[in-house]
Amino acid sequence: MARTAITPQALTRAGAELVLGAVDATASPNGNSFPTNGREVVVIKNADAASHTCTIPVNPAAAPDGLAVTSRQVVVPAGKTYVAGPFGPEYRQADGSVYLNWDSATSMTAGVLRLPS
Repeated sequence: MARTAITPQALTRAGAELVLGAVDATASPNGNSFPTNGREVVVIKNADAASHTCTIPVNPAAAPDGLAVTSRQVVVPAGKTYVAGPFGPEYRQADGSVYLNWDSATSMTAGVLRLPS
């Protein structure tokens, strides 16, 4: 199933409004992606009454010497907002994106901030 792209928002020293969008419930658990240059952080807000997990998979081709590499799991407790990243080249998939896999889309929103260089 196709992923729903999240457009990274530029973070500036002057500040910017953070815009969060609902995660893609129709594609759960493989809901979203964002193009990466290695300077992005993901903001995840969980408005649900239960904890939820976002898995950021490692690109299998990035495994050194064929060793298994574990994907990053971000557990967001009920009612909390978490920030994760930035994600190095090992998280960049073949299409140049980082993937966000959700265990649930219930009451979850996310946004991506691109840090200045």
